[in-house]
Amino acid sequence: MGLDDLCGLAGGVSLVKVLSKLAERIRRNPERAGRVTSILIVILTLSVGSFVWTLNRVHPRTNDAMVRANTIDIIIQHVSGRIAALAVKDNQYVHRGDLLYAIDARLYEAELMAAEADLRLAEFTVAGQMAMVRGAEAKIYEAEHNIQSQKAAVAELEAKAAYAGSYLQRLQPLEAEAFVTHNQVRQAQADFTAAQAAVRDARAKVTALEGAFEAARQSKVSAEAQLAKTGDAYARVQAAEASRNQAALKVEYCAVRAPFDGWVTNLNTQVGQYVAEGQKLFALVDDTQWYVMADYKETYLRHIHLNDPVDVFLAAYPGIHFKGEVQGIGWANYPDNQSVTDGLPNVQRTLNWVMLAARFPVRIRLLERDPVHPFRMGMSAFTTIGIQPPVR
Repeated sequence: MGLDDLCGLAGGVSLVKVLSKLAERIRRNPERAGRVTSILIVILTLSVGSFVWTLNRVHPRTNDAMVRANTIDIIIQHVSGRIAALAVKDNQYVHRGDLLYAIDARLYEAELMAAEADLRLAEFTVAGQMAMVRGAEAKIYEAEHNIQSQKAAVAELEAKAAYAGSYLQRLQPLEAEAFVTHNQVRQAQADFTAAQAAVRDARAKVTALEGAFEAARQSKVSAEAQLAKTGDAYARVQAAEASRNQAALKVEYCAVRAPFDGWVTNLNTQVGQYVAEGQKLFALVDDTQWYVMADYKETYLRHIHLNDPVDVFLAAYPGIHFKGEVQGIGWANYPDNQSVTDGLPNVQRTLNWVMLAARFPVRIRLLERDPVHPFRMGMSAFTTIGIQPPVR
């Protein structure tokens, strides 16, 4: 029986029947057993290979994957000094807001006190100068009011003096005819003289009040000039406030707390160690979000879509599967055979008999957690796209 007959036979009946008939024919003709067996092995191999190839295209799979998590470096920021408190140990789990470490803050607290004193001094200086301006303005207002009042009093006294003079002029002709006594005339003369003196005194007071008004105006001008000498008074206060806020930030930087729930890693220091600004103390692994970075061949990317379900298997936990979903597909990778020199691409001349498919990272978000099987950054993973993991 030839290969065509075998294929036709396989297309018309089930695999069991094919195998039964093959076995019957082999018994009838044992010398052909080796040849038929070889043909059968080839057909089964091609069938299984075709099935696996099709399945791998529909559900792309890779073992080039790794468990990842976001990490940050805990770095000394804007301050230097000795570690006064170290509240964590290496590989310790911390919650958001927990104290990680504290730098000796006494020097920065002293700087903060000095900055606050400078701010108060600037505020008092500006407030005093502004109070002088307001005081001069109040004196100007008071002098204007007094001048108006005194001018009204002068007008009243002038009216009284005019009346006293007119009365005296009426009495003087009557004295010669004995209609009024000499004492009445002398009294009228005295009243007129007193009224004139009162007018002169009131006018002198007006002059004095005008002098006070001018002095108050000059005082305001001087106070405003003194206030202007500081530049912009408000800018001076704001500069002092900025210095105070900067000093307060340095005090705040002396104590660092965990920005999220996570794991402390690579801690190699102790209380009393002097640390400088910018020095890295340890790293913090974010435990709130875990994902897998899987490198898929470029020939599989068209079968991968956002939010596709993913079956994730970790080498550390045999038989345990985790649910995941495609969160993102990489848009670029770094070419390994091309560089840029003087603005022109430099492509290496290579002759490869085998073309290797490029790989692009696919980010897979892990959807479930298992306290018994915790994730660790760097674990080896196997991922299959488009397949839900079995229920545990």
